[in-house]
Amino acid sequence: MDTAQIPQLPQTSPWQQHWQTRRDPFVDECLRARQSLLADLKDPAGAQARVLDDLIDIGAASLHWKEKGYDVIAADPGSFRSVLPIMRYNDFVDEIDRETRTKGGILSCSPVLRWLKTSGTTGTPKRVPYTLHWLLTYRIPAMKAMWGTCLEHHPEILAHPWATLDTQTVREDVYDFVHGVEHQAISNRHPQLNSRDWNPPWYESPWFGPDAPTSHAGRMYHRVRNLVGKDLHYISAINPSTLVSLRDLIAEHGAELVRDLREGTLHGKPWTDPDERAAAHLERTLAKDGFSLVDVWPSLTLYSCWLSASAELYRPRLDAVLPGVAKLPFMSCGTEGVTTIPVDDTLESQPLAVSQAYFEFVPAEVPLGALLDAGEKVGTLLYDEVEEGRDYHLIMSQGNGLYRLWTGDIYRVDRIEDGTPWIHFTHRDGVFHSFTGEKITEGQVTQAIRQGLAAGGLETGLYMCGPRWDELPSYTVVVEVPEPTDELDRELSGAIDRELSVINIEYASKRDSGRLAGLRVRTVAQGAIAAYVESRRQQGNATQYKYKPFQQDVDFVGALVAD
Repeated sequence: MDTAQIPQLPQTSPWQQHWQTRRDPFVDECLRARQSLLADLKDPAGAQARVLDDLIDIGAASLHWKEKGYDVIAADPGSFRSVLPIMRYNDFVDEIDRETRTKGGILSCSPVLRWLKTSGTTGTPKRVPYTLHWLLTYRIPAMKAMWGTCLEHHPEILAHPWATLDTQTVREDVYDFVHGVEHQAISNRHPQLNSRDWNPPWYESPWFGPDAPTSHAGRMYHRVRNLVGKDLHYISAINPSTLVSLRDLIAEHGAELVRDLREGTLHGKPWTDPDERAAAHLERTLAKDGFSLVDVWPSLTLYSCWLSASAELYRPRLDAVLPGVAKLPFMSCGTEGVTTIPVDDTLESQPLAVSQAYFEFVPAEVPLGALLDAGEKVGTLLYDEVEEGRDYHLIMSQGNGLYRLWTGDIYRVDRIEDGTPWIHFTHRDGVFHSFTGEKITEGQVTQAIRQGLAAGGLETGLYMCGPRWDELPSYTVVVEVPEPTDELDRELSGAIDRELSVINIEYASKRDSGRLAGLRVRTVAQGAIAAYVESRRQQGNATQYKYKPFQQDVDFVGALVAD
């Protein structure tokens, strides 16, 4: 990318001065991180050996390693795997409790700068150590490499201070502490920890800073109010639901937005100069039936978010909300670590991030959880031993001290290029519905719905599936369609039930023997499930909130379908 092609802007307000100062260094940092990633992907053996050496170096002198005798490990895969056991998060809880008091030195020889909070809405939030070493060597380089891919393909996203709307990260004041150390989501990049922490050009922009509202709707309105009328080129998000909700918020609060633009206010309070041109354009846009974000911002050229696994079901809705706009996938990652980093616009899979962790694999058909519960020693495969087309449990060792961690995620190897597997997340281990041993998985239900809808000439969008307990139990599925009708409900119920019987022979057996009633489909209008998902967001995890097709009950049916 030639940064000289980006026009220089006058330095006016402090946030614009920061943008101008950071733009060129940020571009250089991101493109260099991308080039380093590409080099590692062509030499996965070298990258994995380097990571393994680093993990042993940062862990060997820690108290946990010394107490367990792990400091005898040699820097080779065989020694590493034979000495260290496969772990789950709960296996680390005692060491994490100790580290909350010492703030480092227990699991790794690096200070803990903050504790990362998982995005789950139930149970006790996890505390994942965010160490200085992990920050500088792994997490920030991963972010920069991903943005390097965006900049390589779309340099216009830094054409001016209003060109990018970043919703994948936020800056929110932290009020939760563990022995004096902040406990917050990985998406919250506030406060900055040091000069090498995440610092994009828009870091000080008025719609990104900690003064913006913390509620999802409030922050969204704040963003839109600042950017309507500007030549916005790029919207980045983690979840596709964020992009859909952005459009829905504009529709819901359109009149207020027009008034604020026309009067130069924000929620009625003085904010900027009046912008009659922007107000008139938005007013015309709102008058269009089914307007898109491209109608709001004709300058849009790119968006990014998760686009595989269950997030793929958003694609029809995204195509309607962002017609003709190029898209890039978001990295496959969680609070515990990064698994893939996008290098191009391939949506189905991306390369294993061989420079981010030391990776191991176990075939998905192996009952890994049961074996670990029984205290069995389980053999693993390395990156160069996996096969195309197969699914695997993924085990990763991170630079924050969490070694050989199995999170329960299942990945499929799509292809292998230059020795590096290209993979995508498919589902969580153990996530299935089962009344009588049928163990229906999300993937099976998705396939059955896709085939059942396709037979009727319909495209697959969002759905929700849950178990209905009754004298004869059954499953209820709610799907979005252009025109819901009772007749369509009956047709799809039969079609999807038949498809699921073909896909899952245990389900077919239980249906034939009368132990399960037939699956029932309820159709709803397009956008209904997306709106329901948005209504379930909670303050504090809005950025990371995930759409889940599989539900533990059928409470969602009453909220979506009026009997």
